[in-house]
Amino acid sequence: MQLINKISELSKKDLLSIRIVLDRSGSMSGSQKVTMEALNTYLKELKKERGINASLTLSTFDSISIDIPISRLSLKTLKSFPADLLKPRGGTPLFDAIGLAIHDLENVIETSDDDKVLVIVTDGLENASKEYTFENISSKIKEKEEAGWLIIYLGADHDTFKQSNSLNFNRERSMKYSKKDSVDTFRAVTRTTLDYSKGMKSKDIKFTQQERIYSDKPSVDKFEDYFQADAHVKAYRKLEEEK
Repeated sequence: MQLINKISELSKKDLLSIRIVLDRSGSMSGSQKVTMEALNTYLKELKKERGINASLTLSTFDSISIDIPISRLSLKTLKSFPADLLKPRGGTPLFDAIGLAIHDLENVIETSDDDKVLVIVTDGLENASKEYTFENISSKIKEKEEAGWLIIYLGADHDTFKQSNSLNFNRERSMKYSKKDSVDTFRAVTRTTLDYSKGMKSKDIKFTQQERIYSDKPSVDKFEDYFQADAHVKAYRKLEEEK
């Protein structure tokens, strides 16, 4: 995979800096395609917003290495995420990945604390960090939440809220999601990112009940019970019946 690390010339006016931290550990195996589809949906929907001025950095992490294949690239320049970006292997140095991302993002001096977005995507618990500790990360998350960063935690296949709460991620902006529903999950992240880009304070941003259910659909029947009149549910049931 060719690394994308060119720092584009970006206007400093209202520059939104987005950092995605993507788990690449072995347990992500089997979800590469839907994860990349979700990331590209996020990118595509952001690019549709007229006047948005943003740069995006994406880091991937496992116990073998933490890499930054996309670094501060303008949304206008970034056409899509490479298909081979996610190659699962190794363990989960979650603290190290978050710590590095926070360090990098807080040193983006052309962006104020009211214009910084940090999105964590993981399917497991910390088990391999060497540089950062629980205390380091929980303290930093609290500090940056209070400073005005929009910090999103997306967790699959583990006790999402137990881990996110312990690390001081705000529960309103933490999401338990199913990997099969990754695209809907990132649609919710798109909505929160756009709200933030339009001036809404991070403390006022939260995932809706509908977004949470769409991001972790338990079954067609139970899903329909929540939204009897929702056309999306009817379309979803039809697709299930056609399988």
